[in-house]
Amino acid sequence: MMYVTYILSAVVLLGLCIFIHELGHLLGGKLVGIKAKVFSMGYGRGVYKKTINDTTYQVTLIPFGGYVQFYGEDPSESRVGKDYEFLSAAPWKRIVTVAMGPMFNLFFGIFLFFVMNMVGYTKETNRVYIPEEYREEVSLSAAYKAGIRDGDRITAINGKRMNGFDDIQSQVIFSDGKELSIEVERDGKKSIYVVSPVLSPHSGRYAIGIIPYGNRVMIADVSPDDVASRAGLQQLDEVLKADGQEIRTPEEFTDYVKVRTGQSITFDILRSGKNKKVTVTPRSNMYVSIDGNPIFDSRILDEVVKDMSLKLNGDTVFSRENFMEYIRKNQGKTVTLEHKGKTVSGKISLEERGFIGVYLAIAPEMVEVKFGVIDGLAHAFVEPYDFIVMNVKGIGMLFAGEMDVRENLSGPIRIAKIAGDVAYYKGIAAFILLMAKISIVLMVMNLLPIPAVDGSHLLFFTIEAIRGKPLNQKIMERIQTVGVLILILIGIFVIVNDISMLPIIQKLFN
Repeated sequence: MMYVTYILSAVVLLGLCIFIHELGHLLGGKLVGIKAKVFSMGYGRGVYKKTINDTTYQVTLIPFGGYVQFYGEDPSESRVGKDYEFLSAAPWKRIVTVAMGPMFNLFFGIFLFFVMNMVGYTKETNRVYIPEEYREEVSLSAAYKAGIRDGDRITAINGKRMNGFDDIQSQVIFSDGKELSIEVERDGKKSIYVVSPVLSPHSGRYAIGIIPYGNRVMIADVSPDDVASRAGLQQLDEVLKADGQEIRTPEEFTDYVKVRTGQSITFDILRSGKNKKVTVTPRSNMYVSIDGNPIFDSRILDEVVKDMSLKLNGDTVFSRENFMEYIRKNQGKTVTLEHKGKTVSGKISLEERGFIGVYLAIAPEMVEVKFGVIDGLAHAFVEPYDFIVMNVKGIGMLFAGEMDVRENLSGPIRIAKIAGDVAYYKGIAAFILLMAKISIVLMVMNLLPIPAVDGSHLLFFTIEAIRGKPLNQKIMERIQTVGVLILILIGIFVIVNDISMLPIIQKLFN
């Protein structure tokens, strides 16, 4: 059932967004008198065809997306010079025909936002939680450092109202690392904290070290080929109990596991709305602590030794083995550790703890969003506008090298994976909102002046309208050829990147 959900979600989301785009081109052409030769639902040979007013409408064996073919749109074809032919029509008519594709994606996104604003949906709260590891000196959260604490509600950033965690994320990710003035509500009182986002080396995005607040423990990720994955624990499982004892926070989970090395633990979990039991036996893992506070476990220690960012009493640590041997011989003695500009001093110790190989998060508290007709319509325009601004900023940051391309550029495979995740784990309302956002993304991408996409045609036709004559056909063909080659290379990169990001591939190489 899970795989069927993923496949159907990808087909519906991408297929419908592409179909709406092509429908926009068709109706744009009809609006200005340019005739379509073929309008196809899907690609390949048509299994059902019907011709109406010189246009053949067809459904193919692969009803995924679609395309529209206009009379006289191929420069190599002979034309009779009629106004209904695409390249024979006036430039402004071609501009309308081309522009209506991206515009229909925008209209579709606005429509879906409006419907969901009326029907109602849930979103992650604007209350925040700071994970335990981000409260330690070596990896101190920017938000925690500034004074923000668990349970605080972020109501505004730089004066802009924050309704949910996605609003907060957008402001932080696209902050360019500049200081943010964050308004926080705590115990009915409001305060302002100045927070400087930090570029995460893992995601390539700016972050301040917070996650949505909640009172249920969720497994954010599972280490490949570790005891938890072998026992059957999965990403997004919600942990309800351990051996019958209720688990409310990641700290309670960690405290329970760490003292049970080699002992079986039966977890009660909630997975996709169903209760299950999974039995796991923790393995031994070594932790380096300063004054009793964990600083590194063996996994993180391997990483910091590898990049030579760790110093012990002023000397760079080059060998994990020598470092561990030093700790064993000097347990309880005061040392100074330096890591990426941060320093911590105290009595060092080596502690053995139970470990199962999971990364924990909080199952986020959800808030209901629902509007009346007027407010729902207003928000249906505001939300796409904010999303468009966010995407334009993101594209600029990618080109400027301020965001990691590999982590932040998604193609059809990763979008399909996201669609399946959302549909399977979050439900139909979240899936419809994702479709609205993907449709708007398609509009933004198609309006970019990149050869071979709508934006380049709009640019060429606008120049033609201003000059009063078309650009040289050979020059245009060369530009489009180069553009197609560039798009092919980008496409290959995106597909390979998407595949490399799939969990099964990452597990294989890890």
